[in-house]
Amino acid sequence: MKRLAFVTMVGFAVCALVISAFAQTATSPWAFFVEISSGAEAPGLYDVTVPLEVMDKSRQDLADLRLYDARGKEVPYAVRIRSEVDDRLVIGGSLFNQAKIGLTASEASVDLGEDRGEHNEVEIETAGTNFRRRVAVEGGDTGTDWKTLQTGALIFGFESQNKTVQSDRVSYPTSRYRYLRVKVFADELTDKEPPTITNVSAVKAVRAKGELTTWDANVPAYQLLRNQGAPSSAWNIDLGARVPCDRLILDVDDPSFSRAFQIEAGEDPQSLRLVASGELTRRIGERAPLVIHFDQEENVRKLRLLIRDYSNQTLTITAIKGGAPARQAVFELKEVPAQPLRLFFGNPNATAPHYDFEKELPTRLSITPVRIGVGPAANNPDYKPEPLPLTERVPWLIYIVLTLSSIALGLILFSLARSTIRIGYRAENRGAPPSDS
Repeated sequence: MKRLAFVTMVGFAVCALVISAFAQTATSPWAFFVEISSGAEAPGLYDVTVPLEVMDKSRQDLADLRLYDARGKEVPYAVRIRSEVDDRLVIGGSLFNQAKIGLTASEASVDLGEDRGEHNEVEIETAGTNFRRRVAVEGGDTGTDWKTLQTGALIFGFESQNKTVQSDRVSYPTSRYRYLRVKVFADELTDKEPPTITNVSAVKAVRAKGELTTWDANVPAYQLLRNQGAPSSAWNIDLGARVPCDRLILDVDDPSFSRAFQIEAGEDPQSLRLVASGELTRRIGERAPLVIHFDQEENVRKLRLLIRDYSNQTLTITAIKGGAPARQAVFELKEVPAQPLRLFFGNPNATAPHYDFEKELPTRLSITPVRIGVGPAANNPDYKPEPLPLTERVPWLIYIVLTLSSIALGLILFSLARSTIRIGYRAENRGAPPSDS
């Protein structure tokens, strides 16, 4: 049994040596990092715009980003996609107490119901055209006790040459009042009596100004071909990295034109997919760059711009830019960090961190984060690729384990055989008849 214990200890020692040889640090699975520029040196809320070179070598959802200080302390972050937001949710309600106030105004109340949620805008429909009317908005929880939400706002509506311009929305601070009351005052120039209020709707409006990231792409030589039977020109565009892109911005020298175009995406010329199509149009005197918006954002490196020229000269494209909503990593420092801060990336097998900070971020953004920059991408000196299975990393280990297992099993069998023989021998001696001598 002592031999068996010795063999087992040797086996464990070999396994421990192999495992320790492949031990990794916290950041070793990440191939690259960028260093956060000076500026994040005190407690507070910060953000950095994720560079193209980081997005190119990261997962598409950026879930493999990790932020560490010099002591190896992980700093939670949240990624914001800075798309422009203009959403409106109309909250239905019941109109009541419609009345005229003397000769100058009308009022109406609306019950938004128990499940109304928040609202910050009201749509007021009134009869008539060519008017400019003052509006007051009040809110309350009982329908009798009113608090002022907005005064002096204007709604208007004008018609001219079969065109109509109107504005019937009034904004106010975000509210949860169940009841709204609106007062609409007559236009002193056009209204001979108080206007009739035909409908009132509360709205939850969410508006956020986006932030665009743009970058230059090389202008390739064009190719002449036929598309849908017409002479056409094509530009095979390399964006420089596989990154999110939802638009192309073109500088064109030609003074005026109107050409059908399409943009296709894909690495393989034989399997391109359509991402945008339409007309490129410029009138004489216009010089602004042409912006082509995609049907949806694409994560792509190569695009093909195809323009049908028919009998016209090929357009002279002098500059091409890609664009997409900026990706921002927002983080909060609760104490002075050990410098430098480093943002690691390039680990396709990393799991999403699901920080609590990400869920709490909307409430923290009442404070504008401090914008800081990042340095160039660098190779992580501690990087160790995702290890292969142990049997592939050290194929000789399986032979050692099998050999040790065979020796241990042999010793066990040998020990059992000896014990069996010894027991049989003793039993045989106990059962033998006494000797005649």
